[in-house]
Amino acid sequence: MRIVLDAAVGLFCAFPIVAPSRQADTRATIEKADQMFADAMVKVDLAALASTYAEDYVFTDPAGRVSHKAELLDSFQRGVIRIRSQEISDVQVNVYGEVAVEIGKVMSQATRDGHDSGGTFRFTRVWVKRNGRWQTVAFQETRLIPAS
Repeated sequence: MRIVLDAAVGLFCAFPIVAPSRQADTRATIEKADQMFADAMVKVDLAALASTYAEDYVFTDPAGRVSHKAELLDSFQRGVIRIRSQEISDVQVNVYGEVAVEIGKVMSQATRDGHDSGGTFRFTRVWVKRNGRWQTVAFQETRLIPAS
């Protein structure tokens, strides 16, 4: 009985250490996935984009326009969306089981529909782990207005 009790206490005490470690691993995985996703947008790597966007992906741009996976992939392929660079910073990832919410700042040089769509933005991206891999299901960005 003493051995079982010692083992149970040991396992109980280990869980608080394991959970933060898993969350730290997930945070690092999300940050890496987001950087690879940003690189795929610059390179117009349609296969990488298609596998990162979930089927039910929704993007809300700073003007409130909503786009979905198929439309975005088509826009990248046709050159309607062109991203020359993206620099992601000030990232924070909160993990809730199989869901992660990433917030941060992105500076981009981009065009959409032939118009400059680049700038500095605060963003929120939602990731979901499905079938053992992380995919983005939602992204919203808000343009930062320089202080005058």
